[in-house]
Amino acid sequence: MDPFSYLSVLISIVLALGMTRVLQGLGEMLQARSHRRVYWVHAVWVLNIFLFLVVAWWVFYRWRFEQNWTFFLFVFVLISPTILYLCSLLLFPREGDMSVRDYKTHYYANHRAFFTVFAFFVPVDVVDTLLKGIPHFAAQGPQYVAASIILFSTTAAGAITHNETYHKFFAIYCLCHIVWISFAIFHTLQ
Repeated sequence: MDPFSYLSVLISIVLALGMTRVLQGLGEMLQARSHRRVYWVHAVWVLNIFLFLVVAWWVFYRWRFEQNWTFFLFVFVLISPTILYLCSLLLFPREGDMSVRDYKTHYYANHRAFFTVFAFFVPVDVVDTLLKGIPHFAAQGPQYVAASIILFSTTAAGAITHNETYHKFFAIYCLCHIVWISFAIFHTLQ
């Protein structure tokens, strides 16, 4: 077994745990809809985090040519999936916690922690892209740098503000962002 195949197992497990939590939370939302009101902004973030988890798994394949894996490189590459996993946990109340009556209250009670953790995803992703080499970073184009700056700034603002209009706009923006990234930048496994 080559090093990439060996190391990708743990990365895949962490990403799968995040996906499992999102899908489990979605199932809980559907089951509890009669006594826990759904909030569409929260629902869009459920979709956003799921898509970010899928893209993170897809993009991890770009490490397959790395021959000189070190423990520190592996730990660094593990940070991004861990961030997304933590975000997936923050999106939902604890299992069996029936004290939460609606997802809007839960969303705004946890938005600071959620967006603070999520904000770390962007600089980690930029460093990850740089570690794959300057030619790889340059191949992402100026839209990658611009998108990273915008995503970091808007995520940091999401952690600070409680403004509902901002959060509505930002949820839709991030959905468009991840869909655009999926098709414009990461459409092939190359």
